[in-house]
Amino acid sequence: MSPLSLALLLLSACVHVVAHVALKRARDRTALMWWFMAWGTLLYLPVVFLVRRPLLPETWLWIALSSVFEAGYFWSIAQAYRGGDLSTVYPLARGIAPMFLLIWSGLVLRERLTAWGIAGVALIAVGLYLANLSRLGDWSEPWRALRRAAPRWALAAGFFTSLYTAVDKVGIRGVDPLLYTYLALATTTLWLTPLTLLRVGWQGLKGELRASGWAAPLAGLTSLAAYALVLYAMQLGTPAGYAGAVREVSVVLGAAIGVWVFRESGGPVRVVGAVLVAAGVAVIGLLG
Repeated sequence: MSPLSLALLLLSACVHVVAHVALKRARDRTALMWWFMAWGTLLYLPVVFLVRRPLLPETWLWIALSSVFEAGYFWSIAQAYRGGDLSTVYPLARGIAPMFLLIWSGLVLRERLTAWGIAGVALIAVGLYLANLSRLGDWSEPWRALRRAAPRWALAAGFFTSLYTAVDKVGIRGVDPLLYTYLALATTTLWLTPLTLLRVGWQGLKGELRASGWAAPLAGLTSLAAYALVLYAMQLGTPAGYAGAVREVSVVLGAAIGVWVFRESGGPVRVVGAVLVAAGVAVIGLLG
């Protein structure tokens, strides 16, 4: 992986966690999810006029398919935060995605991954498993947690993440990644609008807009930017399996914020998990 691709992915990880912190703090997470997507669609509207590269006809098909999977992700992650901690939901949702993506990379995208690259992904997987333990030794805790709705929604979110990332690896060929990201986000917002109105109603949306203040536009601004950086890295030739794994360094930030800011449990074990995630990222970046 080139130093530029690694830098883009690490920057994406830092930016991505902002939206999840906003979701965790929200009064109505389903409503805030819709607002930050709507704000992202509005704030990045100039991209449509500034990027004049024409889209291939098949690109619209990839955008439509990606937006369906993105809608599944955003809906799932909002439901996960209704009853789950940031330090649990975020690592689980982001961490399971590279595992699925590694499968899609080999079987569907036909990407060639090195032994070191696979080892790096494995380190990230182990680190993420530790990040979901509240204490060392209780190895079955993440599996028992699946009895609750929040972890199951988090797993669903990770699954949808792997699907839209694999689709986008193909869809961005010959397209400006920022324009592609914007069009996919705008289409996703359209899919989610009727579901959100059915769930919270217009009054719920207005109430969350007043309550969230600056959080909604900031989350919209950072969420779109974070994924555009990933697409730029993949367009530079980074395999989707590596890109999906390295960007999950954001779980280190998510776990740290959950423990230190929201006073959630499991600090020491999650620090060990974070170190393994960082080690996996280093292996992919330097040797993959």
